[in-house]
Amino acid sequence: MKYKPHLPQRWSNDLAYLFGLLIGDGSMPKTKSKRPNGKYQERYHIYFISASRDFIDSIYNPLFTSLFGLVPWTEIRITKGVKLYISRIESKEVYEFLQKKGFTIGRKARIATVPKMPMKYHIYFLAGLFDTDGGKKGSGFGLCTASEFLALFCMEQFKKHNIPFHSCPWKYRDYIYQQVYTKKGDMWKVLKTFPIRHLDKIAFIESNSPQ
Repeated sequence: MKYKPHLPQRWSNDLAYLFGLLIGDGSMPKTKSKRPNGKYQERYHIYFISASRDFIDSIYNPLFTSLFGLVPWTEIRITKGVKLYISRIESKEVYEFLQKKGFTIGRKARIATVPKMPMKYHIYFLAGLFDTDGGKKGSGFGLCTASEFLALFCMEQFKKHNIPFHSCPWKYRDYIYQQVYTKKGDMWKVLKTFPIRHLDKIAFIESNSPQ
C-alpha cells in the first residue's frame, strides 16, 4: 500500500532543523533497481544514520512523521564493530520535495550547501548540523564538516550572535575537514542561541560550560 505524504507549504523551525539533520548525517542517493521485466526503475530512498537509537526514536523519526505523515523504519548495521542505526523510507514525493528545497543529492560531503530559507530559520538549521556533525573539539564544542560552505555558514552565525570561535582545517584520510568551534567557556552561548535537541550534546555543554 502506498501512502501519499503531506508536504509542508512553507519553511518552519522543524523543517529547517530536519534539513540540518539530513545534511549532517542523511543521504538521498541516486539509485536504480531492476524490475522482473528486466527494466530499471529509479529509487527514492531517504536515509538518516546515527549512533544513537534513542535519538532516532525520540527525535528524528517523530519529526519526519510530523512533517510528512510517513513513518520511517529503522535498521541496524554493524561496520567494523561499530553499531549504527539507519532510519529509512522511500517516497518519490518527499525525495523531490527535499531536492527542490535545496538538499544536495548524491555524494554531498564536500559540496553540501545551506538551502535558501528565511534567515530566522538559520539557527534551527545549524542546530540540526550541531546535533549530527557537532561535538567535542578539544575542551570546546563545534562543527566538523568537509563542506567549506557549511563551515563558512557556521562562522557567519557565530559572528552574528557574538560567539567567539576558532577555525582550522583537519586532514583525515582523503578529506580535508573544516573545524569551527568555541572554547569551553563559551559553549553555553551555543546552547543558548541554537536549539540543540540531542540530549548527549546538551548534557556535555551544560556539565562543562555552566553559565
